[in-house]
Amino acid sequence: MGAAAVVRAGAVLAALGFAVVAAAPEPLTAVLGFAVLGVGLSVIIPQALVIGAQRLPGAEDTAVARVSLFNYVGFLIGPPLVGAVGAAVSYRAAMCVPLLLVLCVLLVARSLAAPNTADSSARVPSPEAPRTTVG
Repeated sequence: MGAAAVVRAGAVLAALGFAVVAAAPEPLTAVLGFAVLGVGLSVIIPQALVIGAQRLPGAEDTAVARVSLFNYVGFLIGPPLVGAVGAAVSYRAAMCVPLLLVLCVLLVARSLAAPNTADSSARVPSPEAPRTTVG
């Protein structure tokens, strides 16, 4: 399937789960919606970490750190934002915030596809390539 397809599928599942939570007529439906969104979200970050490590051969730790930084920022901003919308409007409306954000993943998932092998040699240096420093 490829990482981009897995990320897209995860984003669709997560968006569906957020929509179910936002529209849930009773608590059991909301709990099932959270289960669905959990399954969807749980594949996005690991795939992004793998893709990042593949894009920076020889610097996998740097790639993982960069992706983790975005994950951390989302963790710091997301809950207060959802809580503020929930307090100001409703918790149903608050679930629309992460719903919209996870739909944005669909927009960027195309960039996660493996680069064309003919083009990849020009964009990503091999780990054996000599590195020069200016100094």
